Amino acid sequence: MDKKQKEQIKKAIEDIQSGKKNKVTITLKDNEFNVRPLPLLWYSKTIFFLQQWMVPMHLKNWLLRTAGLNVGHDACIPHYMKFDPYFPQLTYIGAGALVGGDSKLLSHKLEGKKLTIGRVELKENSMIAGFVALMPGAVINRNSMVSFNTDLDHEIPEGEIWVGKPAKLMVKLDQDQINKYFKKLDMDPKQYYKEAREKIRKFQKDPSINYLKIQYGGKRAGAGNDWWRARNVARIFYNGPIIELARILPNCWPKKILLKMVGVKIGKNVYIGKGCVFDHIYCDTITLEDDVRAENDCYFDGHEYTIAQTVFGRVLIKKGVHIKHNTFIKTGTTIGENTTIEPWSMCGKEIPPNEVWGGFPAKHIRKK
Repeated sequence: MDKKQKEQIKKAIEDIQSGKKNKVTITLKDNEFNVRPLPLLWYSKTIFFLQQWMVPMHLKNWLLRTAGLNVGHDACIPHYMKFDPYFPQLTYIGAGALVGGDSKLLSHKLEGKKLTIGRVELKENSMIAGFVALMPGAVINRNSMVSFNTDLDHEIPEGEIWVGKPAKLMVKLDQDQINKYFKKLDMDPKQYYKEAREKIRKFQKDPSINYLKIQYGGKRAGAGNDWWRARNVARIFYNGPIIELARILPNCWPKKILLKMVGVKIGKNVYIGKGCVFDHIYCDTITLEDDVRAENDCYFDGHEYTIAQTVFGRVLIKKGVHIKHNTFIKTGTTIGENTTIEPWSMCGKEIPPNEVWGGFPAKHIRKK
């Protein structure tokens, strides 16, 4: 690499770390931009590869720190995450922040000869949902949230929810909404855990309970850190490898056998495409009735966390439903018979039969 170019990149990193600039764009003479020693680069790449299959825990956060990320206490970082090994020191995940699965936090972007590097930061008590891409310059302030399947490359203020590609303001939160999503209950953690266990047992035993929401009052900074209390831990770790194996298989009878082994209820003549993911914790609350077709890369959720809430629910996909690729089915969703869901949609709650729905969130398009 040209010495002048290397110094230019190092100066940009210093300006971003000091807060003078949020992001910097540099025109390269060639496509070489790595300024880290190769052993450190390959160490970060190894850790970032392995962490994709690690559940949220202190050990994972410590490993990410050794690879260069700035990770605060009780940050909740789930599986399938992608981090930037070239500029990890520019990624900041604050204390108590909650990160959604299958998201990308990338502090550099290369377009032709133009290299953009920038801060990527979730400040203390902020959140992103799953399938989010945070690009150079993305900063999320306290009590703010980036919603599912969103691309963000700039700073968003405190107390807002943003969504879309590119991200746009969805709603400004009032104090009640901030308390709902971000503020823990002020209560004795022992009492909270006792009451939560009772509610979870009732949910597990009573199929008529479609949706369970618990306001968090535990010991950790956020509800997501207590994922292992959602049900028997041995059952969660039994589910995980089987679901991961089923995920990589195309539609076939072994895939359906694997999913039935973890409790997914599958009817006759069901098609489940490659890349479909079923919830690792509550996969047994998901039902696909006869003649359902789920195309590639759909996600069936059985739980949700915000910093201040735990949510469990059942998913019922009724006969003849066609779910097109890259659709996200939220926990607590019921889709009526013979309805079609368009690609890249997010479905929640009750969707009627014999209709076409699509969008984020999914909305009625037309009757069949």
